[in-house]
Amino acid sequence: MPAGPDSVGAVGVVGPLLLSLLFVYVVYRIGLKMMAGFSRPVPPPPPPGELRRVKLSYRCSLCGTEVRMTHAPQQNPEAPRCCMEDMDLMKNHED
Repeated sequence: MPAGPDSVGAVGVVGPLLLSLLFVYVVYRIGLKMMAGFSRPVPPPPPPGELRRVKLSYRCSLCGTEVRMTHAPQQNPEAPRCCMEDMDLMKNHED
């Protein structure tokens, strides 16, 4: 029995429909993975007494923002970042 025009039309719709569903599923899974990356819990604070007392002043060379650091995990911490650049050390109040 030859295939009628209705069966040819159904086959022509199923392929693109399955491809579309696969695309939606892949985009959905990628979106879930991205959202899970945003929802990671904040790491717990360090135990008391682990932070070191420091007195450092930094200044951003681009916008002029000044920051004073009073506690850091190590005695010589990395410079904070502002405007996507490391800030310049202005003064070490302990020296």
